[in-house]
Amino acid sequence: MLTISAGHFGRATGASDLIDEGSEVVEVVTALQMHFQASTITPQFIIDRYSKNQAQNLRYLIAAHNKTKRVLDVSIHFNAISDIREAGIGTEVLYVNPKLKEFAANMSAVIAKAGEFKDRGAKYRTNLAWLNKTMKPAIIIEICFVNSKTDVHCYQKNKPQIIEAIFKLLESYCSIN
Repeated sequence: MLTISAGHFGRATGASDLIDEGSEVVEVVTALQMHFQASTITPQFIIDRYSKNQAQNLRYLIAAHNKTKRVLDVSIHFNAISDIREAGIGTEVLYVNPKLKEFAANMSAVIAKAGEFKDRGAKYRTNLAWLNKTMKPAIIIEICFVNSKTDVHCYQKNKPQIIEAIFKLLESYCSIN
């Protein structure tokens, strides 16, 4: 009914600065898996432990998602800009299927509230292979920026609340779809 993946394949495979995206996405997905153990929803979880580079990782994740039976694909990520910033930059949720615009906006809002982030909202993106090649509606959750001191502080302080917020909204989505 739902497939959730870590968007990278381990340490130093994604954005890395104050925190490491590759490590954090695995932690978030593992924590979501624990939350869903007590739920009536039984998602599929994907953590790539096989890829050797970004191209392999992308092919692996797309193929793994497309092999599962689901109504929604979710990929967990962290964002980055070119330099370290003191100020908070925020959270956003990317989508390509117009039917997911409201859900993506809601997801961004609940993460922003739980994490004390700026809510950058739902972002329509047509140039991302994962969004275009997964065969079901899909979102990419960009939890926060790895090189914003404010974002990283808020993430570390509020990580359990952020994961809980993601879990609750995904569980709710699956209950009505």
